[in-house]
This record gives sequence, structure tokens and C-alpha cells, in this order.
Amino acid sequence: MEKLCIIGTGSQARYIIDILKDSKEYTINGLVDLEKRENIGNNINNYIIKCFFKDIEKTFNPHKYKVIVAYGNNKKKKEIAKELSSMNYRFTSVISNKSYISTNVSIGKGCIINPNVTIMPNTKIGNNVIIHSGSVIEHDNIIENFVNIAPGVSTSGNVKIGEGSYIYTGTTIIPNINIGKWAIVGAGTTVVEDVIEKDIVVGNPARSIKK
Repeated sequence: MEKLCIIGTGSQARYIIDILKDSKEYTINGLVDLEKRENIGNNINNYIIKCFFKDIEKTFNPHKYKVIVAYGNNKKKKEIAKELSSMNYRFTSVISNKSYISTNVSIGKGCIINPNVTIMPNTKIGNNVIIHSGSVIEHDNIIENFVNIAPGVSTSGNVKIGEGSYIYTGTTIIPNINIGKWAIVGAGTTVVEDVIEKDIVVGNPARSIKK
């Protein structure tokens, strides 16, 4: 079995622990805290926080352990992943066996796919993406690196979501829409037009509130 180290101790770490509870592929060997050294030794759903991030190489040899970043802030997550890569850690993806992944779907490294997610044919998912429970990703979507898709999101066919974007709970995106990089789509939004890079949109239909 592969040895796995979880980077982060919040809700995404708990998702990973739950998904892998009956895994015959991975054994979780501990968590790494990103916030406070005093958290070392704390128990997260029966797994111990073994070290602070700055000390990871002393505790988890990059040649022996795979890693996955469990962190909700997309920009911070990108920084952490870049640093781990520089230390030669290998990333793995964790996919719930209660999700439906269609044929001809590609999923990158470091992704978390939660239960009851549906991903339809010819969709391409980048690295370090999280898709929360109950979301539907339709055919021919492109989900770029470090995207966070909250519970109950529904994307239609041929949607592209740019790097680092955060799509909040219950959002609906109609076909052939492009969401720019590092955009934020608020909860319950219906997206009927393209969203430009770094914009913040809410409502039905979506409108920009960045100003």
C-alpha cells in the first residue's frame, strides 16, 4: 500500500480520511499542520498531526510518501503545491468510490473528488482540484488547476473554468461558458454569460459585484 501524508487539517483533510477509510491502496501516515506548531499531536478523525509544514521533510521522506494538499484557499494551495514540488514530493488524487466518473475523463494529480459527484465524458480536470459532494460536471468540460467546486454545482456541456476559480454552492452554469482565472461565483448563481478573469459574480442571472 502507498504511504500517504495529508497536508492540512481542516474539512478537506477530513474528506480524504473519510474517502480512504476502507482503502486498500493507501495508508494515511499522518497530517501536516499549516497554521500553528502547537497543533502538533492533535487528533483529526483518528489521525495525528505529526509536524508543522516547515518540518515536513524531517518527518515524511519525499521518496517514501505521497502527498495531497487539503486546503481551501486556492492561492495558498498553489503556493504549498509549488513548494512541495520543489522538494520532490509526489502528488496523488483521492476519488470516492461513490462518485461516477464516465469514460474518457482525465483527472490530474492532487485532486479530491467527493461522494455523489458525477463527471461526464471527455471532461479534463487539472491538478489540485476539489469537487465537493453532489456536483455534476457535464461532458467536455475543462476544469483547470486549483479550482474549487462547492457542493451541488451543476455545469452544462463545454464549460471551461479557469485556474484558481471558486464556484460556490448550488451554482448553475449553462453550456459553452468560460469562467476566467481566479474568478469567484457566489452561491446559488446562474451563469449565462462568460465571467472575466478575477471577477466576482452573484445572482440569477449572474452580475458582477467586484466594484
